[in-house]
Amino acid sequence: MNKRPLFFVTREMEWEYIQNLLASVDSSNFDPATTAVLMVSPDYSATVAMHLAHGWSRNGESLDIIPVEVPYPDQQANEFMADFDMLIHTIQKYDHLVLVEVGIIRGGNWRWILDRLNMFGFKREQLTLVAMCENIHSVVKSDYVAKYYDDTKEDLTFYFERYNKHWPV
Repeated sequence: MNKRPLFFVTREMEWEYIQNLLASVDSSNFDPATTAVLMVSPDYSATVAMHLAHGWSRNGESLDIIPVEVPYPDQQANEFMADFDMLIHTIQKYDHLVLVEVGIIRGGNWRWILDRLNMFGFKREQLTLVAMCENIHSVVKSDYVAKYYDDTKEDLTFYFERYNKHWPV
């Protein structure tokens, strides 16, 4: 089995990408009273979502953060969709959602989350998709990306990752 070289994101790169997103994302309509951050895949995205939510603060108010769990490649999305549907009463309190994900590999989780939000009445213009790293071949394209990579040539890996039985080795 030929392993692809790693696209290894160091702690320093993560900080650089966060600063890039803070500078590039148009947050002019992110009002903490009406906008929330959906922290997609909290076990990977927590640091990035926290920095962005605080960075987009206004008048001493940070954006609320709502964690959204998503499946690993060896899991089915159905139970995660059901859990997401249980969050909808909280999510519907907001007029605008900023979806934050540290790494978009295929875009499948973006797809089902967008479909669910549409089903519950959210229009695409009410959503801002932000990715720290995104595969150029993703089926869904984020509105803002700090760094693109090519999954056919590199395997996205973060400095904090350890062995995880859900990822193919």
